[in-house]
Order: sequence, then structure tokens, then C-alpha cells
Amino acid sequence: MKIIFDYNRTIFDPESERLYPGAFELLEKLSVKNELFLISKNEPGRGDVLDTLGIKQFFKRIEFTDKKDPELFLEMIGKDRNVLVVGDSIHREITVGNILGLITVRVLQGAFANQVPVSPLEKAEYEINDICDFPKILKIYEI
Repeated sequence: MKIIFDYNRTIFDPESERLYPGAFELLEKLSVKNELFLISKNEPGRGDVLDTLGIKQFFKRIEFTDKKDPELFLEMIGKDRNVLVVGDSIHREITVGNILGLITVRVLQGAFANQVPVSPLEKAEYEINDICDFPKILKIYEI
């Protein structure tokens, strides 16, 4: 299974400057049987932080971008549509995932937790309160 993760407020807490509890172990475990991708806003030093956190090796591809758009997601995943998109922003990851017909999972933590979808494209297929709840969703799609 291919899984695209957002970085800030999905696996990394920018307020504490640490991974959310359990995120490292989750990525480590998921990377064994799945192709993981990371998409993040392009900010100075972000790549260095991934090295410091020790998570860079879990991802098949990492993209730092000024704009999360469908073309970038397609470039990352190819023709496969059996893809999970995990993020916290309904205006970014969730909307793009829905436009492409991918499976969207919204993590309700951080600054965007109280965002309210105003259109069907902004509504995630699944919502979880903590990144460590993600395996429950993944089990639905595992063969």
C-alpha cells in the first residue's frame, strides 16, 4: 500500500519541535510493508530536521513544496489509486487526495483540528484523533 503523509501537525508537532508520541515507531513499522511518501511545506532546514529525527529512511520519496497540488501527488504515486493520504489540513492534503479519488485520513490535532469542511472535497473519508490511531484505518485496506 502507498501512503502519503503530511509532516507538520500530522507526524511532527511544530510547537514542541518533536515527533508526536508513537510516530517514529509507527513509521518504522509501516515502512516494512508499505511505500511511504512525505510531503511538506518548503521551509528552510526542514530536510535537516528529518535527518535529526531519524525518519528520512522510512520514506521512498520526500517532497518539500510551496504548493501541494494534484500534479505533485500524481508524480509521487504514479498510476496507483489505492493510496492513503494522511494529513491535518482540509484545504491541502485532504482536498488534493479527494480530487484524485484517493483514500483520505484526517488527523484532528494541532492548529487545524477545528477546521470545518465546507464542501465534499474537504471532507476526509476517515478522521482520527491521534496519528497512532492510523493502523486501525490501514487494516481496512490490507490484503
